[in-house]
Amino acid sequence: MTNFIDRAADLLFPAEGRQTLNIKFFGAAEGHMSAEDMAEQIVRAEAQIREGNSTLVDDVDADLT
Repeated sequence: MTNFIDRAADLLFPAEGRQTLNIKFFGAAEGHMSAEDMAEQIVRAEAQIREGNSTLVDDVDADLT
């Protein structure tokens, strides 16, 4: 089985088609999570989006208040 890092890279940067252009990972630089943990969350998030189990947030700041 492919590890989460390879799977996440394939999701974000496929050989063909739409690729991720601008992505930011918060909390990773402080050492709060490993690369494998972050990749697992990317794979899980993509699955939730694909299955329709996610909510689009247009304005993050508005949802924080």
